[in-house]
Amino acid sequence: MKSFFNWFGVTYFLTRDEVFTTFSSITEIAPAGSIIVFDYLDTDAFIPEKSSPQMQKSLEYLRKIDEPMITGFNQSTFAEELASLGFSLQENLSPADIEELSFQGRTDGYHAYEYGHFACAVVE
Repeated sequence: MKSFFNWFGVTYFLTRDEVFTTFSSITEIAPAGSIIVFDYLDTDAFIPEKSSPQMQKSLEYLRKIDEPMITGFNQSTFAEELASLGFSLQENLSPADIEELSFQGRTDGYHAYEYGHFACAVVE
């Protein structure tokens, strides 16, 4: 029986090894065709020269409250990294995609999270 995993709000708080260990664990127990949806940050969020002042403030605040975001993934290698763990990256929404799909026309001030991505991967 195929499985569905919802892993939103987690990856950026774990080390890269912890994230990949979890992905590997899923491919060990879940049959082919199982799906995981998750969010993640791209690596630019953690590079002061590339990230926005707002992102830097958010990262600093989270460090101060002892909930640091520590991990992002490189967009040019992420699909290959997932494939090496037994996943096929089916969808990888950028912040602009998320903004268009979920936040367009909102008047409450909410926007897609800068440097945040939504992904859907399937166990091969």
